[in-house]
Amino acid sequence: MRGVPAFLTLLTAMVAAAKVEIVERPMILYSQVSPKLRIQTKSPAFAGILDKNVELKFTPSLKPTAYNLTIASDTVLTLTLLGGKKWANPSQADGMTLFLTDLRFHGGENLLDDAAAVATVIPTPTIDRADESAVIYQTGTSKLVINGTNFREKNMDLVFDPALERNKDYILSVKSDKTMVLTRMTSAKWREEPGPLKLRRINTGAGMLRVDPVYGGVVVAEVQANLGTHGVTVESTPDERFYQNTGELVILGKGFNETHNTLRFANGIRGKGVNYTTVEHTKELLRMKLASGSKWRANPANLPGPLVLLAVDAGGGFVPVGPTEAKKGRTVATIFETPEIATNKEPIYSTHTHELWVVGKGFTRQTYKTTLVLDPPIEYEGENPTCSMLVYNRTHLKLTLLEGKKWGGNGELRVKTINTGAGAYPVDTAIATIKSDEDDHPSGTTVTRSTQTLYQTAAIKKLVVTGSGFTPETSLEFSPHLEKSVDYTQQFVDDTKMIFSLRKHKKWRYEGGGLLVKSIDVGGSVGKVSVGSGGMGIQVASILQDPTVEESERIMFSTHTKRLVIRGSGFALEGTELTLHPTKRSAYEIESLEMTEMVLLLNEGGKWAEVDESGKFVHVFVTKIDTGAGEVILEDEGVIVAKIEPDADDNNCDDSCEWALDGVCDDGSGKGREWWDDDYGGFYGYDDDQYGYGYYYYGDDDFLAPVCDPGTDCTDCGGPTTPDTVTDCDNSCQWANDGFADCTDCGGPTTPDTVTDCDNSCQWANDGFCDDTRTSGLCSSGTDCHDCGPVGASNFTTWDDDGWWDDDDNYWDIDDTFEYADARGEGKGKKGDSGGGGGIFIAVLEGMVYLVGAVLCGGGTYFAVQFYKGNHAAIPYVLAPTHDPDLEMSSRGGRAAVPITPDNFIS
Repeated sequence: MRGVPAFLTLLTAMVAAAKVEIVERPMILYSQVSPKLRIQTKSPAFAGILDKNVELKFTPSLKPTAYNLTIASDTVLTLTLLGGKKWANPSQADGMTLFLTDLRFHGGENLLDDAAAVATVIPTPTIDRADESAVIYQTGTSKLVINGTNFREKNMDLVFDPALERNKDYILSVKSDKTMVLTRMTSAKWREEPGPLKLRRINTGAGMLRVDPVYGGVVVAEVQANLGTHGVTVESTPDERFYQNTGELVILGKGFNETHNTLRFANGIRGKGVNYTTVEHTKELLRMKLASGSKWRANPANLPGPLVLLAVDAGGGFVPVGPTEAKKGRTVATIFETPEIATNKEPIYSTHTHELWVVGKGFTRQTYKTTLVLDPPIEYEGENPTCSMLVYNRTHLKLTLLEGKKWGGNGELRVKTINTGAGAYPVDTAIATIKSDEDDHPSGTTVTRSTQTLYQTAAIKKLVVTGSGFTPETSLEFSPHLEKSVDYTQQFVDDTKMIFSLRKHKKWRYEGGGLLVKSIDVGGSVGKVSVGSGGMGIQVASILQDPTVEESERIMFSTHTKRLVIRGSGFALEGTELTLHPTKRSAYEIESLEMTEMVLLLNEGGKWAEVDESGKFVHVFVTKIDTGAGEVILEDEGVIVAKIEPDADDNNCDDSCEWALDGVCDDGSGKGREWWDDDYGGFYGYDDDQYGYGYYYYGDDDFLAPVCDPGTDCTDCGGPTTPDTVTDCDNSCQWANDGFADCTDCGGPTTPDTVTDCDNSCQWANDGFCDDTRTSGLCSSGTDCHDCGPVGASNFTTWDDDGWWDDDDNYWDIDDTFEYADARGEGKGKKGDSGGGGGIFIAVLEGMVYLVGAVLCGGGTYFAVQFYKGNHAAIPYVLAPTHDPDLEMSSRGGRAAVPITPDNFIS
């Protein structure tokens, strides 16, 4: 027996030394969505070899971390592409050849004499969604242009909804890898009825790909009725801006009736004096005047927003003037909330009042800008401003007096006009009453107002207070309260200056805001002197919240990812600067800034980091941050905010979404919604802003739209959605050959023409019971694939767990008749069939329940009979002493003993 190991070793070496010849029959693969690559040998090369002992090398490079390797048979290897990886990166639509250059067993020698072509990798095609201007007519338009990427002149197949047949309804011409043109055949129509034309599938050579399956395809054109006598077109004019209750709207277009036109708006406003009156009709222009007391759009929370015209009836019936899907008509104006300023006549003081809050409605920021005209004139921008202005939201803005400036002369400070984006709007409202400073005191002691900025705790700068009459014994009363020698130490410089230093682990304020001096005591007989009129205090510093940066390893690519979202706290809306490493400041601009979030936009030609193509990644750190009070140097190397990967690994999947890494899929690929999800499983609900009357031309327009672009929430979503493609048929399923749907039990794989949705996005998937529309309807059809099987090939028992402490919201509804659905029809049962191991387990569990119930019922009956016969000793418990008067009376014989008879049983 000692010779057996040596023999096996020799045999293994002989097998390893045998040369292997590859069958060169290259598969065509999409670069990032084709799931499998099969490599076949002419002889049984893999007999007795384990998966883990096979080593492959490819040209171009395909790393082992990009796929799972399985030995399917003695002659076939199967490589399964992992999520977020690519077979290769072809630069042209014609693709590139993938060669197998190395095949080794157990780390031995290369068994290939020559490199073998095993696949042709072509780039994955994409389709551009048509904008609202892509309108074609049923037969009046001869050509349709479709844009996208990676189109190929040969092997192009398209599937439309409604169906169009190539060379019967249209002729296809591929002009470039980004453009194809469809020419309508003379006898065909783009659609029988007006509506959207969707492209649902595309095949550029490696099989049919589903295009945007969540929404049933991509709209490539909006088909409308032929113009003829019904021909009306409308121009989009979003730059026409009006406040809610003002403006004379002019609609431009062609084909209007010169005497009467009926319009249909998305928000339901009506003509004939109800909401507006059309005062001028021409063939190319309609002029409308708003009715008194009415508004172009009613809901201010949705403004600024578009006024959308859906359809026009010029005498021949309503004609859609833009894409009708989801109420996408033509934007004929942008409507702004009517601005208001709340009256305020509270006093402010010429230099001692450092900030003034203005309250009102309709304020705008970022995309649109709010401007005020003040009386007396006060400038808040330009070369020599008196104050700064910051809009916080639609109802609040703040004016902050700059150091060395004053509000103006005594009297009312008024806002004469306000412009939030739609032009100057008169308001003429008082926002304060200016009074002279009253900080002088007979002692000559004063404190000078200052707007120096300090962080809550960061000891970058010290607090400097200036004034007059200071002495070494001077003490100040601060607001918020600070205690000398506990919170700070002070240094007397001279009678006009003192310096204060914050003690370790203390804060100037526990939140951002102004630090005031309310009184000063310089010692001697003068005593405490109030500063600021009426003891209101004088600002000596503006305290900024300590800035922090939240650590994140969001996945990004060196140049392909255009936005980096950085979260934290204490960011200043007036301006925040970061120092990144290794990213250069010239590589990006700050696109948006909130108090807890910054979005950085990569400049053209910029890079987040230099990353080599070896597959390694580079971290981006925030090393310094400055929100206005100086640079704060972060500890160690800084805070990681991104993980940059090489562009070569780009699989259209990164974490550039604003809400990435929150545990919820936010880029539109998540179908379900959990109870804790505040953004609808990666979707936002939108409101159509109905006008508010009792009449609507259209129903409510609530719908869900993705929060972020597809592929921008990679970590939470698990990679981009891949189309269903043809897969081989094997019995690798754990439950194969059990009579339920898999290869042997299904009869083969699905084909592109019969592909159905089947995933496990249902909230109650994988719980052993079918929860989609085929049973309880708790989830959408096809979203509980593991428990139900594919749509049309069901594999589940209709016995439901809803009677047994079920969390599926359908309590105490039990049906313990076992019925099984098969692939030939939903719900056609095979009663009594155990259905394999799962069915046997359920049957045993049911038997155990019946057995326990029988024991309890039998025991209860026995004790009841013993009690009836008067054998109380048979009951194995004794009543504890009690003060219950009823029981005491019974024990004393105060009640008649009534025998229990069957007639007294309560059921």
